[in-house]
Amino acid sequence: MSALHNDMLPPEGSKERILVDDPDARALVQDAHEHMYKWPVDFPGYEAALTVNEEGKVWKGSVRLVPRRETIVELPGAGDVLTEWVRERLWTQGMHLAWIPFDQGDGKYVLSFAPEDEPGRPHPRGRKVLLTGGRLESWYRIKDHRYMQIGRLAPMTERRINTIEQYGSAPDGRLYASHYVMTYFTLDGHAVIGMESYVNDYAEIQGVWLPLRRSISIGHQGAVVTRVIDLLDHRLLS
Repeated sequence: MSALHNDMLPPEGSKERILVDDPDARALVQDAHEHMYKWPVDFPGYEAALTVNEEGKVWKGSVRLVPRRETIVELPGAGDVLTEWVRERLWTQGMHLAWIPFDQGDGKYVLSFAPEDEPGRPHPRGRKVLLTGGRLESWYRIKDHRYMQIGRLAPMTERRINTIEQYGSAPDGRLYASHYVMTYFTLDGHAVIGMESYVNDYAEIQGVWLPLRRSISIGHQGAVVTRVIDLLDHRLLS
């Protein structure tokens, strides 16, 4: 038995179910991973001018992003809350674009099909794969080499499901999520507490696919607020 499986064994005498890695589920996730656009392994990061428009109110500033290391946003006059919100959205985007080998990402978890997954009754969003062994309780639905839904349960906070509505193609043919919807649920999953719609635009700059615009509409407490983050005058870091 591999070290991966040994890590998931229950204590001696436990009746807990032993989780077994499924090679078909692993192949499905790895295939989707390899079809997604990632920055080059040696990509140093970028700087860009930044404009944020919230319902017609505009702030201008800058961003400096080094993949998996730092994301610094300067947005004079916007206040700490909005500045941090913008930083988190650009940091998350950078984390998704940063290069990582499969075996250091999803591949380090136990991958298995969900008990309710039935190949004979194909779900419109694809087969459901569970990722076991990480900090978050996670699952994917995968179809046509693409992640179609991503589910996360963050401890003591909320459940969230990211439904990818549309993909675009980068210049090298790999895919990126051009439109997705994030739905937030109460921890028990019984009620929706918020939704966010993301539309992402990119441009090829010095041979690298870089973010150009993030249009985000946020539904919460009976209202919808739209924020648009524009990036321009990109410069690759050295």
